[in-house]
Amino acid sequence: MLSVTQKLVVSSLLAVSWMTPVLATQDQPLTRAELYKLIKTVELLLQNKTPRKAELNDVMVPRDAVKTGVGSEAQLFFNDKSLIRVDQRSIFRFEPGVRRFQLPNRIALNEMIFKLENGTALILSPPGSVGTEVETPESKISILAINTINTKDNKPSLSPTSLFSPAIKPSAVMVIHDAQNNHTQVFALTDGDITISDQQDKKTVALKGGQTVAVRNGLVGKVQEFDLQGFYKSTNLTSGLAPGQENLVAQEAPKVQETINAVRTQTLAALRNQTKRIQGFTNSFLSDALGGTEGDLNPRFRGSVRINNPQVTKGTVYRTEGNNAIFIPENNPNAVKNITVYFDKETVNIDIDGNRGVSNKAGLNGNNGSGSVINANGEITQIDVFGVNGEELKNGIPYSGILTTGVARDR
Repeated sequence: MLSVTQKLVVSSLLAVSWMTPVLATQDQPLTRAELYKLIKTVELLLQNKTPRKAELNDVMVPRDAVKTGVGSEAQLFFNDKSLIRVDQRSIFRFEPGVRRFQLPNRIALNEMIFKLENGTALILSPPGSVGTEVETPESKISILAINTINTKDNKPSLSPTSLFSPAIKPSAVMVIHDAQNNHTQVFALTDGDITISDQQDKKTVALKGGQTVAVRNGLVGKVQEFDLQGFYKSTNLTSGLAPGQENLVAQEAPKVQETINAVRTQTLAALRNQTKRIQGFTNSFLSDALGGTEGDLNPRFRGSVRINNPQVTKGTVYRTEGNNAIFIPENNPNAVKNITVYFDKETVNIDIDGNRGVSNKAGLNGNNGSGSVINANGEITQIDVFGVNGEELKNGIPYSGILTTGVARDR
């Protein structure tokens, strides 16, 4: 399997704030975590003590930390039933934060601060938690920020009581921060109120399940659609959240099964909702791009070619490195197509599986990307990628796409 952290050196400070009304849950402050699962090399860094090998059921309290080695993983189960999976080459700790007050009724809130260095975190939040906030040096990710409101320009914002309303739905979010490149990438695995903003709150975007956004050098980018199905197939950290993985959940302890099963209801719902969105992309794209017309989802661009008798294969597109990518067919994962894009001064060309034909083009539009190769006999192979939102594909992120073969209408 591919790793989400492949070729990413992550060095970051993530502050994750679980805010729980003290007056309502005085017996459940978030002040401890149990080392529920350990894979390979994991160290326990207890405050003011010599680091030692971590053991199952070790307890972390504020200012303690875990450190994972290469190919290792630590799973932490908190007393509010939250589950955090910490990927390889990571240092994860949490510290007590400040007390906040919600005026005018002055409900006191506990805030815990989580720090993650050199790693990736998958955060699974159960229903009933008031809110989760993840901060990197460049961004703020609000999870389950209930009661969001829209401003006059229709951008999501937080109402004065947003973070203080109990969450009805569980959530799952993965966050990666690469300090070397000042780059944060956020993946939403569930629908709901998930918003990302820069530290100055100048720009805020909302994510649905199956959407991702990057924050580079403090600037929030455009929301892109990534392929949830492909993500689950290539990311070990999400084990148990995808369809057909009930047997993996059954291997967990009952208390952890409860959290994962609650989150699964929402990851599966998000997958179904994304499938409908992608089908909408596909139907419109085939009707417009292949039929030679233009629609709202995909204005015509130079990579698009009209095709007779199109044979369409759904699949997943990954950008591997540089200008190279691969297309993995849904119905035959072993029949991988290699893609290379060439940038000249005035044109963009494409090579599909070693073939550049007698004519080839590639391009982006406001929502999708496309590249086509036409042979001398008129046969055409075309790759279309959905939901890239006018931006280049990011390395290692799965995108939904289709491979179309047929005869170019103009040939």
